[in-house]
Amino acid sequence: MSDTSLASSSSSLVMPVAEMVAEQINDAGGINGREISVVQADTEASPDASLSAIQRLIDVEGVVAILGPTSLTYSAVSDNFLENEIPMVSPTAGTTALDTDGGEYIFRTVPSDALGGRAIARAAIDQGYEEMTMLVGNQEVFQSFREPIRSSFEEFGGTVNEVIEFRTGKSSYQSEVQSMMSTDPEITALIGSVEDSVSIMEAAFQANYQGDWFVTQDQTNQEFLGQSENQVTDGIFGLQEAPYSEAQEAGRLDEFRQQIKSYAGWEENRIFATNTYDAMNVVGLALKQTAQNDAEITGTNLATSIPEVANPPEQAVTNYEDGAAAIEDGTDVDYRGLVGPIDFDENGDVVAPFSIQSAEG
Repeated sequence: MSDTSLASSSSSLVMPVAEMVAEQINDAGGINGREISVVQADTEASPDASLSAIQRLIDVEGVVAILGPTSLTYSAVSDNFLENEIPMVSPTAGTTALDTDGGEYIFRTVPSDALGGRAIARAAIDQGYEEMTMLVGNQEVFQSFREPIRSSFEEFGGTVNEVIEFRTGKSSYQSEVQSMMSTDPEITALIGSVEDSVSIMEAAFQANYQGDWFVTQDQTNQEFLGQSENQVTDGIFGLQEAPYSEAQEAGRLDEFRQQIKSYAGWEENRIFATNTYDAMNVVGLALKQTAQNDAEITGTNLATSIPEVANPPEQAVTNYEDGAAAIEDGTDVDYRGLVGPIDFDENGDVVAPFSIQSAEG
């Protein structure tokens, strides 16, 4: 059997979970007795490198599915999946560029930034903010939030004073901070990398910025909070995926945390970990369903099976072992994940809950 592979610039976040689930699939008998393996291809967070990595996975490794890419590299490689008839299931790409691309070979287990941006705007209004300024990095992964936040905040009755675009990776952001402060914002939505966000917020702190901050789920993590003094990040609002109540109440989230701690030594949950768990289980069950149908394991057949094993109203399953047993018994399955129900719509998108958190101290 060809390998099920992963190609992602978030490999340190995604790879341990992907390998853990692959091991669970193989321990449960694999795909009708045949093991799957995970092949890593480093995209180097670069569109050009990503294109080469994806092509190597397809042409050299002969993979039948790809776990990835990220929002940063999606636009550079999206045509490859259709041209080569290889399905992708991304656990990280929230980019709005994917909102209408999917449904045949393109799927994801992370909600669109359109939903996340709308959640940020709604939360800011609910907190009583009437005016906002936006600071947005110039790469696709950050620009994806720009229009959802702006249009939603104005739809809900707020005013966006200005949208300031900044070049990522600069050594200083004093001029951008001065431009932001000249608009006298009540709150600033900052969309950028961890490193750039820390640099911008520290520059604003030194300039005596009195407004508040809103950041995305890419920044609401210990890496971000740990890189700056408490007084700089104290009180900031951050978007995060909320626990899926069905998985939480059943103890499945706690079980996953124990599994990944035992497997990879993780002491805390990491961004995109549960999305990766769901993506790998969906691919595994789709492989099983394809094999059970006595169909050849090809990208085209696998792409057909992906929504079949994920969408209702079939028998609900929450892991590969139970799902594979049901498929062997001739039962159609509906995988329900850790992130959410993983019900792919016609564009390969899913819906999952968000929460808004505030940093303290």
